[in-house]
Amino acid sequence: MTKQSKRIRILHVEDDAMDSKLTQLILKRLGYNNFDITTVPGAEQGLEILGARDFDVIVSDYKMPGMTGIEFLEKLRLEGNDIPFIIFTGKGEERVAMEALNKGANRYITKNGTPAVIFDTLGRYIQEVVEEKEREEETARRISQLEEINRRLQGASKSLVVERRGKKTYIDTFSFINEYLDLIILGLIMEKPMTVSDVIEAIKRKFGVMVTRESLSDLMDGLEEKGVIERRFSKESKSFVLTLEKGMEGLLRGPTFSREMLTKFLRLTEGFKISEQ
Repeated sequence: MTKQSKRIRILHVEDDAMDSKLTQLILKRLGYNNFDITTVPGAEQGLEILGARDFDVIVSDYKMPGMTGIEFLEKLRLEGNDIPFIIFTGKGEERVAMEALNKGANRYITKNGTPAVIFDTLGRYIQEVVEEKEREEETARRISQLEEINRRLQGASKSLVVERRGKKTYIDTFSFINEYLDLIILGLIMEKPMTVSDVIEAIKRKFGVMVTRESLSDLMDGLEEKGVIERRFSKESKSFVLTLEKGMEGLLRGPTFSREMLTKFLRLTEGFKISEQ
């Protein structure tokens, strides 16, 4: 793993002042210049500073006056704090490391070996657990977005089914398109990338309604900012095309959200015009 430039905020819980200074010095010499390390002498002080400041990861010694590193970890997890946690154990304390993993630690390091190897491993572990946490949060965010899309799709599909079962129905297409335009765009670009002109033409052909570029602009900007769609330049069409963002497309194929829902949604709108008799 390469060393990164993104700042990582580290809470180092270590009661030995010399060890804490040594940790900062060696990590810096090894090239981990993006680490912002704050050191406190015990778990009690760690809990106090966590209530006032944000950190990306905790590196904690095991043997400390008062609360041990394991007890510190347990308290955090019981409070629902899932901050990445690395336990730094001394020689002959391998059993402590395994206990820490069982109680929610992300990594452990024993102080066996040369300082360069030990602290380079610590640096790599810090980067790894922070990146893992960021991926988990990004996945959770995207799943939340997809669940919301899924909920809206189900509501829209159910509404259309009810309308179609009536003997005489009148459907306000303009209101429908305004409410579900994001879902329509996703459905249209699900199978193939489309230019904005393609989307406008498809909506006109499908619903008999002309949508302006201006009315699409803010919506597409919002979907792009959320990481749902992306715009790529197509050499073939010599223009920018809309497509599902790669990560989102992967989630669409997963168990949380079914691509079939978008297909069903578009199928229910086939032949959908200004009004139905």
